Amino acid sequence: MAAIGKRVEATAVRHGLNILWQPPAEPEAPLPVKEAAFRIVQEALHNVVKHARARNVTVRLEAVPGALLFEVSDDGACFEDEEPVAGHLGLQSMRERASNLGGQVEVVSVPGQGTTVRGRLPIL
Repeated sequence: MAAIGKRVEATAVRHGLNILWQPPAEPEAPLPVKEAAFRIVQEALHNVVKHARARNVTVRLEAVPGALLFEVSDDGACFEDEEPVAGHLGLQSMRERASNLGGQVEVVSVPGQGTTVRGRLPIL
């Protein structure tokens, strides 16, 4: 998951964010699962930069028996996750990417506390 670490570092430098990232040991996961985790985290970071106006972000990745867990949380502006806005398919694509592998993504956004994107991808 070195690719996620590189994306985290590049995002922090380019956008002046304080990102807490502790790289996990490389998980024993099939390539499609690793690719999906990378793309979902990448999209979550893009949303932080584009919409949240956050200063602090935490990115977590953990392999547990049977699954790869991930979480991206920020201290920025929250949003309503009801209807997709035309041309804005990021949240939908994250959910579809996870669902295609039998996983799930949830987004929790709380006023004054920020947004958390967390998910689970099965490792078969």
